[in-house]
Amino acid sequence: MQILQDDLISAVSSSASHLSATYPVGNVQDDIPSLPYICNATTCTITLTVASGMQALFLSGLQADSGTLYLKGPTYESVGIDINTTPYSSLSELATGSGQRISPEWFSVSLVATETISSPYAGGTITEFTTGPTTLVLEGNLTLAANLILTDTTGYAIQRLSTGSALGAATVTLTLTTSTDRKDSPVSGNAIYQWDQSSGVAGRFEDSVGAAVNLNNFANVMIGSICTIGGTDYQVAKIIGDGTGASDVELSSAASDATVSAIKHPIKLGIARAGSVLNIENPQLGLSRNFTDYSVRRPLLNGGYSETQRNTCKGFDVSVMLSDSNAQNFEGFYRAFRSKPFPAIIAEGFDSARNENTRMAGFYYLRSAPSMAYATHSGSFTQTEFQIHEVI
Repeated sequence: MQILQDDLISAVSSSASHLSATYPVGNVQDDIPSLPYICNATTCTITLTVASGMQALFLSGLQADSGTLYLKGPTYESVGIDINTTPYSSLSELATGSGQRISPEWFSVSLVATETISSPYAGGTITEFTTGPTTLVLEGNLTLAANLILTDTTGYAIQRLSTGSALGAATVTLTLTTSTDRKDSPVSGNAIYQWDQSSGVAGRFEDSVGAAVNLNNFANVMIGSICTIGGTDYQVAKIIGDGTGASDVELSSAASDATVSAIKHPIKLGIARAGSVLNIENPQLGLSRNFTDYSVRRPLLNGGYSETQRNTCKGFDVSVMLSDSNAQNFEGFYRAFRSKPFPAIIAEGFDSARNENTRMAGFYYLRSAPSMAYATHSGSFTQTEFQIHEVI
């Protein structure tokens, strides 16, 4: 189990601006994943300046069609590391009320020495992370089964490993893009065909016969969505109710009646953290994972039923046997954070198919104080119990 116990990000910036003053890039440093940075472009580069001591990076509340992570220090750098942009599940599970569509992700990073090749190179197969000169003459076939970086700098690089080691001061760059047209991809109901202006920035989306499109059912239009209307891009700035009223949708600027040629998801990021890690033992076998569904359920007096879908958050009931030193470290962490949320990966070391970097990672808080009991007469091991719950 790993807990990100501090935040070493000293500055954050973006290559693009924001949808409005409500959604600046500085939002990624608060404790509210539901109040994200929303970019005003289809491509965005977010830069994090991180002080010395970083062992892991955590991202939550991401919305993008693709993303790549780069880390660079004075004498080292990483290759591009893919960021997970796969939605939780099928479209039907992403309809109204789902505030977070992509799993949080945990990145443990470490500085490692690289294998080095020189020029001219006789050829062969690269099976591990390797560096070489910027000008490399090949005298035979080269097969890449691992990363090869051509650089004249020192033979060190940053790699993503299960347990990171502390880095020096670094710059983290997140390159995010949105590109997929969603106007013909409703969860339910009709596809969007046109924009019907009411007045100024207000109006609504309609299908090909002029009927209002219910955006709760459509589910692929959200605050910040980039809409190409009459050949010009606009962003959705406000949605009232289900968006079917004549002026229930507001854009970033006024758009006249016109055909909608594309609707893309916005680029969003809720939380970014980078810092040192408290490493403690994994929970014991029998770790319990549970879910809290915040949907509204209303049984009616006539036997009917009304419901409104809301977010679903995961939680864990953790029982873990800690060494004495780790028990003291965990107690110190609890005393420091108490009710404050923090990034963590509940269990690590699974095989790749289990993907604990997304399934076990989250922005959590402790529901109550942990309980601790000595498990040996010497006090060398402590049985520790606590409940942890996700914030989205």
